[in-house]
Amino acid sequence: MSEALLAPSVGLFPVSYQIGNNAPGAPRLQLDLLVYTPDRTVNGTAQISQTTNPPLDVHEEVWGSYSYLTVQPPSEGKILLTVQGNQGGPHANSPVQFKLRALLEENWQRGVADFEYFNGQRWVSVDNVPVVLEAQRIQQLANVDLQTELHKATLEAVIANGDGGQLKQLAGSAVGKALDQAIASTKTPAAKAAKKA
Repeated sequence: MSEALLAPSVGLFPVSYQIGNNAPGAPRLQLDLLVYTPDRTVNGTAQISQTTNPPLDVHEEVWGSYSYLTVQPPSEGKILLTVQGNQGGPHANSPVQFKLRALLEENWQRGVADFEYFNGQRWVSVDNVPVVLEAQRIQQLANVDLQTELHKATLEAVIANGDGGQLKQLAGSAVGKALDQAIASTKTPAAKAAKKA
């Protein structure tokens, strides 16, 4: 099956996953991502919580990529999602404190993951736990400040490839307007004045 058939038809879309086995006292990971299909990258946040004493509550900014894994029929292909995170993002002067590898179904709905995080004293590994897409949370994410979310997740990619028009073309109208605002906020007053001239 070609990758074009597997890729979502939208250039930018949110996903939100609950990752963990729901066992009492087990760590739970909430992973909220914006997926950018043209270069197969993801950006977002991870929150790890655990009902221990003292309670665990770790927040990280995350980034990564995904790829399609093809297999011989009758098996179905999978999506390999690889993410890492820290305090401040990929360009912060902060060490990586979170890593995740997830194997998702082709429709992004569910899968299995391994993740590890630094709890302040040592690395903790959580292996082979279920990944479930939270559709209701995705709906809530659509109601957050879209400009802020787009700025975090896509501005870096737009600047890197220098083609904001391509991303706006792929995105919907509301997304395109928010992206315009995010791009405009990065330009200097001199650049804005030169563009108007």
